[in-house]
Amino acid sequence: MKKPLTLLMVLLMTSLCGPALWSGAAPIPPNAQATGSRKAIAALYETQCAKCHSSDGKGLESLQPPDFTDPKWQASRTSKQLTNGIINGVGIMPGFKGALKPAEVAAMVRYVRAFGPAK
Repeated sequence: MKKPLTLLMVLLMTSLCGPALWSGAAPIPPNAQATGSRKAIAALYETQCAKCHSSDGKGLESLQPPDFTDPKWQASRTSKQLTNGIINGVGIMPGFKGALKPAEVAAMVRYVRAFGPAK
């Protein structure tokens, strides 16, 4: 039962993300490029990340991405690890190397951290 469900999820994600799953990150339209502002990063997250990680950061359970709201997950990852994951990808998540500027990656790390508990 698990294999057909996995195949179904791959087909679903292929239709949602297109070639991004197979050839790296989906192209980011120039007008959606983040400038580092929270609003721009939020828009970028919604267009590029929320498909799998959900708008609330908890992720689609069927895909098993990390729950960004989980304090244990947040504490177990360094900002460098998050940066590397965004740039190079992790598992089926494509990397955004070349698609995001270093400042945009840093802003996305801060955005992901904001899903965690307040300090």
